[in-house]
Amino acid sequence: MRIHRIKLVNFRGVESAEVTFDIQGTTVIEGDNEVGKSSVVEGFGLLLDKRFPDRSGHRRVKSVKPVHRDAGPMVEAEISSGQYRFVFHKQWGRGRKTLLDILAPRREQLTGDEAHERVQLILDETLDRSLWEALSVQQGTKLSLPSFGVPDLGAALDAAAGDSYTDGRNEGLWESIVSERNEYWTATGRPRPNLSESRQGVEQARNNADSLKEKLDEVEADADLAARIAADETRLADACAEYESVREDCQSQMEAAQGLEAVVGSRKVELDRAEAERDRARTESRVRSDLIDDLASRAKDVQDLNARAEQSSPALAAARRHHDEALAARDAARTLHEATQEASTLADRDREHLRQIIEARQLGERRDRVVEAQAALDRSSAALEAIRLDDDDVSQIESAHLAVISAEAAARTGSALVTTTALSDIEVAIDGAPAALEIGDERVTPVSDSVEIVVPDSVKLVVAAAEDSRQLTRRLSDARAELRRRCAQVDVAGVEEARTVLERRNSAVREQDEASAAIERDLQDLTPDSLVSKAERLSARVAGYEAERASTPPMPANYDDATRLALDLCESLAEHKSQHDQCMRALDSAARALHDQQVAHAVLSAQMTDAQARRDRTEETLNAARTEQPDADLTADLVSAEAAVRGARSAWEKARAEFDAADMDALKSRLENAQAAARRAEVELQSNRERLRGLRVSLDVRGESGLQTQHQAAISALDWCSRESEALERRAQAAKLLYDTFGRRRVEAQQRYVGPFKERIEQFGHIVYNESFEVEISDDLSVSRRTLDDVTLDVDQLSTGAQEQLGIIARLACAAIVSPDGGGAPVILDDALGWSDPSRLQRMGAAIAAAGRHCQVIVLTCTPGRYAHVGNATVVNLPS
Repeated sequence: MRIHRIKLVNFRGVESAEVTFDIQGTTVIEGDNEVGKSSVVEGFGLLLDKRFPDRSGHRRVKSVKPVHRDAGPMVEAEISSGQYRFVFHKQWGRGRKTLLDILAPRREQLTGDEAHERVQLILDETLDRSLWEALSVQQGTKLSLPSFGVPDLGAALDAAAGDSYTDGRNEGLWESIVSERNEYWTATGRPRPNLSESRQGVEQARNNADSLKEKLDEVEADADLAARIAADETRLADACAEYESVREDCQSQMEAAQGLEAVVGSRKVELDRAEAERDRARTESRVRSDLIDDLASRAKDVQDLNARAEQSSPALAAARRHHDEALAARDAARTLHEATQEASTLADRDREHLRQIIEARQLGERRDRVVEAQAALDRSSAALEAIRLDDDDVSQIESAHLAVISAEAAARTGSALVTTTALSDIEVAIDGAPAALEIGDERVTPVSDSVEIVVPDSVKLVVAAAEDSRQLTRRLSDARAELRRRCAQVDVAGVEEARTVLERRNSAVREQDEASAAIERDLQDLTPDSLVSKAERLSARVAGYEAERASTPPMPANYDDATRLALDLCESLAEHKSQHDQCMRALDSAARALHDQQVAHAVLSAQMTDAQARRDRTEETLNAARTEQPDADLTADLVSAEAAVRGARSAWEKARAEFDAADMDALKSRLENAQAAARRAEVELQSNRERLRGLRVSLDVRGESGLQTQHQAAISALDWCSRESEALERRAQAAKLLYDTFGRRRVEAQQRYVGPFKERIEQFGHIVYNESFEVEISDDLSVSRRTLDDVTLDVDQLSTGAQEQLGIIARLACAAIVSPDGGGAPVILDDALGWSDPSRLQRMGAAIAAAGRHCQVIVLTCTPGRYAHVGNATVVNLPS
């Protein structure tokens, strides 16, 4: 099989994508994650899967529907398989359809289930589905190789092995066995159409016999039903007559009740007219009474307001007098409060001034301490810069000094000594150094190497030391040289001077730490410059205040006196403020009282004027109404109207009682129910007659069709089909048994020709690894062991990357063997080789390119560089 192109529309997250493949070579499909790479392969598998026709509601089909639009997923592919080349199109869900356009060997177009089933027949005939599944691999897939059970691989290895395992006679027998087996079974073991049709024929004959039996049972049931319907017709006719009589009786009672309803309506109109006339008379009488009452009320209001006006004048005068007194008290309290406020403010400023004098003095002292500590810090820093040694240096000098002492002691105890004693006053030279010795003097000279003693003009004596003494002397010399070197590094003469310098250094460090702590303590959060600046600013403020302040009242002598004075004035200020606030509240209260009295007096005057005007207007209105109609006439009209209402109401209530006794609602319900019952009975009677007529016609027709005869014929046909099918089944099972038995023996013989498969795997393995690469093939044609650089390991012992590489190599080898002349199936690698290092990826690219010359290889990846080494690949980029 070869894939020419695949097209997806509305497939999960892919809106539209189409990919064209090289049918001989490698096609690399690149794209980011979730752009539809894996969807291309998934859609192709869904298209060819026989379990998913376009009407399928399987969860796998639902899972590929787009979630962002209401549309059905569509897959279309152009495929070559065996002698066939065709375009297969399938859409699920909304707008579902299946289209098949066969381009070769003969042009055909099919749709729907016919198209779906025809593709399955083509694939059963031309495609080894096991091989198709074996040649696909995904990233991280564990090593899994096709076994010899894959028919296409077995056939290809047959051809590669030639006559090495069998002769032509046995091969012809095998072909006959295969041919006989293929009469009944496909290459994958599925039943052929003749076997399937035989089974289907038996099933159809059985279904036909069962269907005729069901029809006979239906005829008998319909005959019984017709008898029951005929018996029910008389009952329905009697019911129709009964319901019609009830309806007519209810109709006559309804008409009589409607006459009573008209009389009630007429009496109600007369009652409404009488009540309207009575209401008019009542309104006019009530209006006249309201005018009389209103006039009396207006007159009383005028009297009350006059009395209140006489009482409000003294209260207004008292409120004005209280307001003037409160205003004078407020002014006196304000003057005293303001004077105390000024004195308190001056006292606070004096206290702050005296506090700033103290703070200025403290800042000056801190500044002087910082200057002194900075000088000490500079001295100690200068001293430390002049000293080159530290504790480690002194420790090393002391160790070197101890080494010299040890070497000197060893030299003294292990070296020869020459004692020179003067017997008279004499001049001698010891190792070239002149020495004057008096009588009795002794000079002891250790001999480290040799010593020369010369008495001028008399004798020369040379004493040489032994080898051990020379070694001790060299050790002493080395120790002294090391001591001198270490002392010279830090500019000291010896160990004592080094200790003295170290003490000076430690003293300077302590002085430096103390000075730094003093500076930090006095500076706090300031810098030296900011401390000086702050002290100067504070001193300037102190001097400025003293120059600006008036001489009276005099400034307190010290900060404590100023604080006491400020506190005393603060208490007086609070007391005077309280008095001022109390006077303000009294003034506010008096002002409100005066305002209230003034407003009340003004309102009362306005109310008096308004009340007098309303009383006059009411009196004029009442006099005009009495002139038009006297009070006695209004009373007589009201009595007459109420009598007319009582007569009309009595007549209406009598007519209403007669209508209520007729019970109009009950009559309507009974009439409606009688009409509905009559209609339903008529419909049931008509339906009964039509069903009976239809059943009789159906029974006549089916009685003439000879169902009994047809049923007997169907049973006979079922017996014949069963016998024929059983015979065909026996022949098919025998052919299958022979094929399976002979095939097992053939497989045993074919174990001798695993060489071509092993050779092709190692051919690609040499490209990826080196010439030492070898594999062992098990009986089922799977790789069991790998040898590389003379190291042999089981496949399970290899790293994940090595297993992945070996699995891909085996698939490429299998595809290359079975793919000549367009056979086999493509190798599909879905983002594989994720565990391979860069150098191995380069060699795997070369192996894939080599396999692509023999078969079709399809690679899907989200990492473009991973397959950049496949030199002959065609790259297809899917847009994001």
